Amino acid sequence: MKFNKTYLFLLAGTLVLNGCKKEKLDPNSVFVDSKIEKNALDNYIYNNLVLDYNIDVLYKYVDKESDQNYNLVPANYDSSIRMTKLLKYLGFEPYDDVTGGKSFIKGYFPKLINYIGEAAYRNNGTRILGTAEGARKITLYEVNRLNATSGVNANFLTDSYFHTIHHEFQHILNQTTDFPSSFRTISGTSYVDDLWVSAWANDGAAIAAGFISPYASSSDKEDFAELYSFYVTLSAAQWDARLNATGSTAAGRTIINNKLILVKNYMLTVWNIDMDVLRANIQARIANLPNFNQTSL
Repeated sequence: MKFNKTYLFLLAGTLVLNGCKKEKLDPNSVFVDSKIEKNALDNYIYNNLVLDYNIDVLYKYVDKESDQNYNLVPANYDSSIRMTKLLKYLGFEPYDDVTGGKSFIKGYFPKLINYIGEAAYRNNGTRILGTAEGARKITLYEVNRLNATSGVNANFLTDSYFHTIHHEFQHILNQTTDFPSSFRTISGTSYVDDLWVSAWANDGAAIAAGFISPYASSSDKEDFAELYSFYVTLSAAQWDARLNATGSTAAGRTIINNKLILVKNYMLTVWNIDMDVLRANIQARIANLPNFNQTSL
């Protein structure tokens, strides 16, 4: 025991002596910013979205910008290229043409677009195609489904991405300038909140009740955004086919058309955008999809 105590004392003494020894400090900081090389997509995003619209795209997974309540998959590089080029072609440029410049999108569209590779699912079984966080960010899901075949499929692009983009953008416009209260009174107490998932047997049943989609019946805000997004992304023939879906009624179509009048008037008087002109522009671009290069940067 005496030996052990002596040993520990000597060891402690050695540590003290060594701790007092002067050493020359390295003048170079250990905290050095690593240089990240930009690839072709990074440069395209900067030159075509950041500079033109003050909008950035996150295609490399960033956990703090993603919803941690779901198991999410990053977007792959090739699909991200297609999504970014299509976003500009079908999402931004139609507004540029109708408004006469880039200032409308630059001024009102969210400043960050986040890509997620696959869908996120809620507890009620519905899948999330996109979300908007105030006027700051839109997240698009299922980007990895975008490929050479699906990239020229207009119905796929509308259903999976662009209906969502226009829907969420409409919410942001409403947050800037609210739509008229008279819109809310048309369906009044008919909104069903979260029960929209089970309230309607099909689209036709929702239309018979005066809603362009089952989800439109969840609230007046969703109703307004759904009407806008369906109208500008569907051709006249597709719009009519939706209104006349199996189970729909003339009374329901009248309610929807009365609401549509208010949506069109709001966009024209508040934002100086004629929805028919915007739809014609989008449809012309959709018709040109086979000729649009989605892969070159």
